[in-house]
Amino acid sequence: MAANDKLKELAQLDGFAGCGLYTPTGEALCTLEAPGVSLKEVGVLANNVLMNAQKASLEMGTGRGQQVHVEAEHANILVRCLNEGTDPLRSQPGKAHIHLVMIMKEDAPIGMAKLKINSVIAKLAEDFRG
Repeated sequence: MAANDKLKELAQLDGFAGCGLYTPTGEALCTLEAPGVSLKEVGVLANNVLMNAQKASLEMGTGRGQQVHVEAEHANILVRCLNEGTDPLRSQPGKAHIHLVMIMKEDAPIGMAKLKINSVIAKLAEDFRG
């Protein structure tokens, strides 16, 4: 199953408004946009929020941050990191290191979205070990 097909599992959620898979540097690997949503800018900005949160969580001594939830006026933005390597901020050969950004409508069931993101990103890791 291709990465894009795996992302389509997220599109089945109530309130889905788009998602994309990114490298830790913000390069889009694949995206799935709902009508009226452009992930080009949102995805890169959300990816940057995750990277800053990860650096901060390490500085706080709480360990590697893996997920950020931005609850905004018109949407919920969920950003999830999957890093199989030992360095929390860098990619390592043979280890998947991907970021999944998902936009949900403001009234979407977020708990279910978080569960589904965890499931889908684990499946996506298979495609990005390199």
